[in-house]
Amino acid sequence: MMKMKPNKTAVLTMDIEDWYHTEYLKGTSCDRSYTMLDGLDVFAGILEEHNIRGTFFVLGELVASIKDQLRDLQSRGHEIASHGWQHDRPIAVGTNAFAEELGRCKKTLEDALGSPILGYRAACFALDRDHLQTIMDVGFGYDSSRIRFAENPLYGSLNLDDFTQLSRNIARKDDFFEFEISTWPMMGRDIPVAGGGYLRIFPWLLMKSLIRPYLRSNDLYVLYVHPMDLSRKTNAPLPQEISRLQRLRFNTGRQTTAGKIRKLIALLEESGYRFRSFASLRKELMAESPDAV
Repeated sequence: MMKMKPNKTAVLTMDIEDWYHTEYLKGTSCDRSYTMLDGLDVFAGILEEHNIRGTFFVLGELVASIKDQLRDLQSRGHEIASHGWQHDRPIAVGTNAFAEELGRCKKTLEDALGSPILGYRAACFALDRDHLQTIMDVGFGYDSSRIRFAENPLYGSLNLDDFTQLSRNIARKDDFFEFEISTWPMMGRDIPVAGGGYLRIFPWLLMKSLIRPYLRSNDLYVLYVHPMDLSRKTNAPLPQEISRLQRLRFNTGRQTTAGKIRKLIALLEESGYRFRSFASLRKELMAESPDAV
């Protein structure tokens, strides 16, 4: 039986990865000297405008190059979490190799920031129950990888039958929490309403029409974006083997994403949502029910 939280909470997050980490560019000849990580500063600036503290999931292989930015984000009250080491989909990696990658990224972040790393999000949300158990065993306090969107073959299917559902999007097992990515049922299937490329590519009026009914019916809204979604740079030098459709998908909408996020924040405020990092939300949930579930 679900136990609904009385407070409506929004967690605004960014997966800190570069353009060449995109899954459909894997195995192609990308010029990694060209970066679109400037979108990180754009997103952080929007959060500062609204006095919002968010969560940033970071790839381990980028930590050395953005260490000062991460320390600045942490000093401003934002949470830094793990996104794995080099954007490999967990379900494509054995659990032993996955555990090594998790530990490497966690230690790299903790050494750079001088504080524990509680959270994890899988590349492409590609997680199953065995890999989730590995995350728990490595010592994380929560995950935010579950998404109800079976139509995307990259995403994983995460069975939480041994968890207690606190609400539709929050599940708990002992002191570990799963925070689900926001989707909304439409025409018999769940549609992602949590941002990412959907927010960048689709018109705001369409996204708003999907997000608004979700906000009326749920207590947790999760936004995720990437630096490339907000980059102010010209188009990245995509490999020649990339199709026209993929080029269109990659390059569409970056100029409008910042404005859409500001409109989304206003919509969340109008709908009675408060803003928290995942670490802050987990702390509140633990305080409400400190005993292991």
